Amino acid sequence: MKYYLNLFYVFLILVVTGCSSDSTDDSMSEVDNTPDEITLSSFEIEFQEISQTSAKIMWTKVTASNNSAVNYSLFLDDELIAENLSEIEYTLVDLEMNTTYEVKIEASAEDTENSINTNEFSTFGTAPSNFPITYKDNGCGVANISWPSPTVEDGSDYFYRIYLNGEHVETYGSYSTERTSFNLLVTEGEEHTIKVIAISYSGAETEEEVSFLQVACPIPSDFEITASEITGTTASISWTPSTMSDDSTVYYLVTANGVGYPAANTFIYRTNYEFTNLDRNTTYEVIITARAPGTGKTKESTFTFTTTNDYPVHPDIIITEAKLITPDSQYFPGQLNITFSEELANFEIDKWVAVDYEIGNYSTNTSSVSSSVLSEENYNSLAADKTGYILIEVDGVVYQLNYEVTLETN
Repeated sequence: MKYYLNLFYVFLILVVTGCSSDSTDDSMSEVDNTPDEITLSSFEIEFQEISQTSAKIMWTKVTASNNSAVNYSLFLDDELIAENLSEIEYTLVDLEMNTTYEVKIEASAEDTENSINTNEFSTFGTAPSNFPITYKDNGCGVANISWPSPTVEDGSDYFYRIYLNGEHVETYGSYSTERTSFNLLVTEGEEHTIKVIAISYSGAETEEEVSFLQVACPIPSDFEITASEITGTTASISWTPSTMSDDSTVYYLVTANGVGYPAANTFIYRTNYEFTNLDRNTTYEVIITARAPGTGKTKESTFTFTTTNDYPVHPDIIITEAKLITPDSQYFPGQLNITFSEELANFEIDKWVAVDYEIGNYSTNTSSVSSSVLSEENYNSLAADKTGYILIEVDGVVYQLNYEVTLETN
């Protein structure tokens, strides 16, 4: 009986051990020994230094995901031109003019698929023929250039680009009647270079250039303005003559406060002018513009004057007496009395001024006027200065009658 029990325990131990071993085997992870796939990066193709028979091909570097070496093969119109290249550029030669080519680049590395890209370029055709440029001084600051029309052997159309001192100024195409003359504004008295490039639509180009000194045109000389005989409505101005180095005659444009005299945009040859019908007590800025004939070159000079407050003097009517009655007088103390040579019925009084203030309150007689009593300040001012004027109007014309007072005590 003990023998059978021992066998039973042995059996149990074997069963338990077997189950434990199976459980351990099931929990172990599987190991993947498959190698990673190797890939190549993409790339771009570009072209440089294209000519009639050659072109440089350049492409961006291709890298392998495992950093292995990459080589390149170059095909031109599906024909293998070069292989096992390590550089990323190649120059094609002995090409046909004015021809479109397809370029294919295959990048390859060990144990991977090739990375492929294609692109096209066209070689240049025949360049336009030479066209020497002729320069002509076309006036002050204007350079004229002209040239014979170029020809293109392969019959391609073409266009022009024009440069002044390295700066692009114009692009235009060729026409059935070619434009081969051009005016450019240039700085006077300086050296300039004008370049014209004729560019075929096939890409070929020919350039011509011309250098020149643009001579400065003579300009009128400086001159001085003076004014005289300035009144309330008139002024006389004159100026020294402006001259030209080539002795040509200068003419002048006269403006005052922006108004042209004798009319807008009217030039005169004399060196003086009489202003009339000006506004009284007004400042005028006079600009005289001297202009050279033919070239239109100008020189300006400026002068400022101010009209007076004066009006014309009447030929007959005058002030015969002006009395300032002293404050200590018995009759009319502190008043100003004015007597005229004619009766007041023959004219109207517009304004009465004593020194620099206007007398607004006064009484009238047949041929005289009397002010109201002056303030102490106005009386003292008039007693010290003793001057004034009265504006009268006769037949629509205003005249100024000046007076000088005398002090009187009664």
